[in-house]
Amino acid sequence: MNKYPKILIFGPPFNNFTGGGITLSNLFKGWPKDRIAVTSTGHVLQLLSTDICDTYYRLGKVEHRWIFPFNLVQRPYPSGLISFNKQEYQSQGPIKDTIRRFLVDKLFYPFIQWLGFFHSLSKITVSQQFKDWLALFQPEILYIQVTSREDVLFSIQLCDFLNIPTVIHNMDDWPSTISRKGLFKRYWRTKIDKEFKQLLNRIDLFLSVSDAMTSEYLKRYNKVFKAFHNPIDISKYNQFKKRPSELVKTFRILYVGRVGLANEHSIYTFASAISQLKIDQFKIEMDIFTYNTDTRTSKKIGNLNNVRISPSIEHDMIPSLLAEYDLLLLPLDFTEAGFKYAQYSLPTKASEYMISGTPILVFAPKETAISKFCSDNECGYCVVEQSKKKIKEAIQFLINNEDCRIKISQNAVRLAKDLFDEDKVRNRFQQLLMNMPKH
Repeated sequence: MNKYPKILIFGPPFNNFTGGGITLSNLFKGWPKDRIAVTSTGHVLQLLSTDICDTYYRLGKVEHRWIFPFNLVQRPYPSGLISFNKQEYQSQGPIKDTIRRFLVDKLFYPFIQWLGFFHSLSKITVSQQFKDWLALFQPEILYIQVTSREDVLFSIQLCDFLNIPTVIHNMDDWPSTISRKGLFKRYWRTKIDKEFKQLLNRIDLFLSVSDAMTSEYLKRYNKVFKAFHNPIDISKYNQFKKRPSELVKTFRILYVGRVGLANEHSIYTFASAISQLKIDQFKIEMDIFTYNTDTRTSKKIGNLNNVRISPSIEHDMIPSLLAEYDLLLLPLDFTEAGFKYAQYSLPTKASEYMISGTPILVFAPKETAISKFCSDNECGYCVVEQSKKKIKEAIQFLINNEDCRIKISQNAVRLAKDLFDEDKVRNRFQQLLMNMPKH
């Protein structure tokens, strides 16, 4: 086997916008482009980058089929390799929260899910066209990330057809939230759990995103997972570090990333508290940079006093941006669905926040992995109650306690260097893949 075996990735694309895309880019950086390819459905291959990989096979209308009458309303994507040299493909920006999208996502799909049909609306198959392309590419390792029943079933097909060493990487605990409501929720929960276990029995290497997830999955699935979080280029942050003691009359708070599943309620609660806050001589301001600027929640947040919401910036600008602020927010929802989905996850931005030298405030339930991690290691100040009063008390404490800000910042930087240095993490990750035994 070549030093760099040919990798086929089924799941999210490489990009500089989403947590999964950023993590994937940092883990596979340096892998030869001609030995890596991504395949996924058309609605997944939206925000993508060609920096790490420029071979994308879109699972379109030949492989991805919807049952009647949903096939009449779903956009049909062409199957096959995406061409980046023609007008045929343009990487789309954030999907706007239109009235149609609101009706579909907030009303129609939840109703279908409640009736018990949601998990059988569409199916992905290994088509002859896809088989022909696979024969040309000849992958030697399959790397998958799954988040739905159709992902699981397709991955089983792909594993059986390719019969090559396979890696699974779980970023969030989607199995805990995939079937929470509806007339047949127990049926679907049991069925999908059984199917997911069938997939796990075909896997050779198990990866998670945190030690907490690794521990939970050992108990739940009796499989030994290895934790790989988003690694960081420490040299990019060293030149921008700011001492947390440098406060002026405006105390500036920053959040960078998605506003949506698992955090939109907590971000809105936190922003609402900030909009009414003034502490001593300090004016409190909050900036949010996200590619979800057009959603209803984001628009509500943007209308609050002292809160600004702006489009995402280039990822290369993140190190200098983080150093401009006095506090960085890491939020997770206190809702049942949000908690279950993200309880074992470390947000992608956590390692970037930590190495910046700017103090971190975690606003999340105390049982979540990020709250436990920051509390145990004293590398972030944790607010573990959904309370505007607690938020105000926390910010007031941090403003008035320079020693605490310095302590949690220094601890964060030290841990980031130990745990998330990209050279160490990427080398360990890629060596695992290179050393996987053939079937």
